[in-house]
Amino acid sequence: MPTPTTPWLTLDRPTIAQALRLATAALIAFAIASVLHVHNAYWAAMPVWVVAQSSRGLLLERAFFRVVGTLLGAALGFAILHLTGNPYLQLVLLSCVVALGAGFTHILRGVHAYGALLTGMTAAVVVLPSMLAPQGATELALARVECTLIGVLVVTVVMALFTPDSRRDAFYRRVRQLAGDAVTFASFAVEGRADDETMAYERRVLAEMSDVDALASMVSAGSVEGYRRLRHVNALIMSAMSVMAAARAVRARLAYGEPLPEGLAPTLVELAAHLKRGGAGAVAADWAHANIEQGRLADAVRQLQDAEARLFAAPDDADARSFSRKAAYLAPHRDWALARSTGAVSGAGCLIAGGIAYVSGLPAAELTAMGVCIFSMVLGSLPVPQRAAPHMMAGVLVGVVAATFYRFAIQPHAFEGAALVLGVAPFIVLGSFMRANPRTSLAGIDANMCFMLASQAGMAPAESAHIIAGSLSLLVGAAVVTGGFVLMPRRFDRQAREVARSIRTDLRRLIGDPTPERLGGWHPQTARQVLRLMLHATRIGGRMGHDAPDGLLATLNLAHAVAILRTEAVGDGPASPAAAAALRLLYEARHAPDRTAARMADEARALPVGPVRHAMENVADCLMAALPLLRFADDTP
Repeated sequence: MPTPTTPWLTLDRPTIAQALRLATAALIAFAIASVLHVHNAYWAAMPVWVVAQSSRGLLLERAFFRVVGTLLGAALGFAILHLTGNPYLQLVLLSCVVALGAGFTHILRGVHAYGALLTGMTAAVVVLPSMLAPQGATELALARVECTLIGVLVVTVVMALFTPDSRRDAFYRRVRQLAGDAVTFASFAVEGRADDETMAYERRVLAEMSDVDALASMVSAGSVEGYRRLRHVNALIMSAMSVMAAARAVRARLAYGEPLPEGLAPTLVELAAHLKRGGAGAVAADWAHANIEQGRLADAVRQLQDAEARLFAAPDDADARSFSRKAAYLAPHRDWALARSTGAVSGAGCLIAGGIAYVSGLPAAELTAMGVCIFSMVLGSLPVPQRAAPHMMAGVLVGVVAATFYRFAIQPHAFEGAALVLGVAPFIVLGSFMRANPRTSLAGIDANMCFMLASQAGMAPAESAHIIAGSLSLLVGAAVVTGGFVLMPRRFDRQAREVARSIRTDLRRLIGDPTPERLGGWHPQTARQVLRLMLHATRIGGRMGHDAPDGLLATLNLAHAVAILRTEAVGDGPASPAAAAALRLLYEARHAPDRTAARMADEARALPVGPVRHAMENVADCLMAALPLLRFADDTP
């Protein structure tokens, strides 16, 4: 039964058990490194606080990528040291590695990004001490790599036995529920529900898609079967978005007097209920097609049903159907703009802090440079760094104060043998409770890491001035980085507009050069951009995409209309000149989409009923529907 809870302390049985396991792993790792007389044995306990995770698969994969990142970063660090003896050139090369490592945290997805992060951090751990104090630095860097491997091995063995498996089945049910919500939206759209109602529901479903997409890689971590089914999760998300876009297109055609097939809306309602109750039974998407859009909707529904079946099929059956040529796919997550800015900040921080440390010649400046480098990479890799920065600074402060007390009061009397382990044990136990407590978990990571780093446990006692200087140096490094992220926060509204501008740029390219390759890649690429925009919009106010602009689904529909115009334009039929003229007119939409839409609609009315007129009407509708998105891209945040 839980004990009384205070705002800062939550002690229940799972928290206590997790804290004791963390403390056990950290003490064992530290004791092993100490017994083996590894230099700076305190580094062995540090992986414990970050490798331990809420699920076994995530723990195992994080441990694997910590080892990979450590080995790769060490190799790059030693390569830099042996490539040149010029400290300034070493610092420039290190800054490049740090920038790449930090940047790739926004290119790689899930736990894979952790390997990139550790690559840059380990390179800094190897190069900075060697550059600032060359004597014995190589041996020291190797010792730190050995400590990391010891810590990862211990925490994996100790924690994996007690860490539960990921709740993938519950996540997959959530994905299926999301697919049901997408079909519910489709039923609302074709029924002709009010625009305000359908738009509100559209925002909610797209925001939920974005959230599910962000979690998918983490839920799949550490499991071969999880990664097999990850492609089916992506296909189901993509298919659900296709259903929503096609339903929007069907709704737009109602304005031209085109009837709905009999039974379309009831079939969508039945399919949504079928998905939400767990997929029991089957619903056939076999309505008659009065136009191309209704056929698109039927195809999208069948793709959604196929993706749902593959996600919940037996492993062998799911794999056999994984690579269907008609299967929907979602473009991979690649936030290049954020990667460039994050890499630039971390690389510049490493270059400036390392340069100051080298020029000053102060021994304590090494900790400041190390702190600036590592803290900037860690915060830069987070989606909302300004929210985590105060927790980081609080954790660093707690860890440094505890380490300073340890070095003055305990280290002089217990710096070797069993006394050494017993001396740090109370601090590790308290730090483990801080890490295990959900309210202090984030700050607990930095508190424990900085305690081990600043305590220099296992080293000979130092003079008071040296202790104070080292503690202040680490605090200065943390204050500079966390203060910078708080004073110059990452702007989600600006990022959302960057995504909107990217969609607009891709739209202009599509209009200017509608090649088959560009048309084929438009849907998966734009769907990925829509998910990113919804994620940023949700972070602005946490209101399920309330701040996102309208017109997102219209951008997906536009490519279908352009594809029809292109097919007709390259043919030799009587409508080819009109289709070619429509494409030329569409080219002007890059600068004035509202005027182009009006002209497109006017010229379409002058044409006889047929595919070209149909496509031109759709283009005009899509351009007008996408106006809020295009104007959002132009707004100044």
